Amino acid sequence: MKKCIPAIIIIMVFLLSSFVSQEYSDFLGNFILGHKILGIVAYIIAVILAIVVAPLTSIPFIPLVVGYYGVFWTVVLSVISWTIGSLAAFWIARRFGVPVVEKLVPINEKRKIFYKNIPEKRLFWYLIFLRIIIPVDILSYMLGLFTNISWKIFAVTTFLGVIPAIAFLSLFGNVPVEYQFILFLAGSVLFILFLFARRLLKNRKKYD
Repeated sequence: MKKCIPAIIIIMVFLLSSFVSQEYSDFLGNFILGHKILGIVAYIIAVILAIVVAPLTSIPFIPLVVGYYGVFWTVVLSVISWTIGSLAAFWIARRFGVPVVEKLVPINEKRKIFYKNIPEKRLFWYLIFLRIIIPVDILSYMLGLFTNISWKIFAVTTFLGVIPAIAFLSLFGNVPVEYQFILFLAGSVLFILFLFARRLLKNRKKYD
């Protein structure tokens, strides 16, 4: 359960960010109109830094950006930012190796084995799948360290792979906060039931 604490914190900050963006939309909208370009640049830089300086995350910013620019431009800006940040992390891993990366993200033997054994068959689609389910910072550093995939494949699969998550978060950030909270509680209950069922199955196998 300790591993779930960071995710819970991110979700709660995301909900708070959604509340602020929706409750004070008029004030924030008027403010951003006077700093539109500066706001875009600041968001892109913040996202890139959040990816490079893991384990920071830019996810809680998304509802605020949705409130400023709408879902479409949030997706566009976020895809650009996440791709650039991932390329930066990939370059750091290739350029400086384990001594620098291990200060930014945890590296263990399981991760080394997993990434060194990524199948070459259907590599393109496999990398897109990994990009959807694994945090962008960790995946970018690990691929840079333990694989020999090309920059071209990395860039294209990153660009395509981050779109689903960003689109979902942007649309979700536009949902009224009370519904977000209900969905979060429902998801939490389902996750707890899943963990409970998995533990029961493990215990059952021990006595079979």
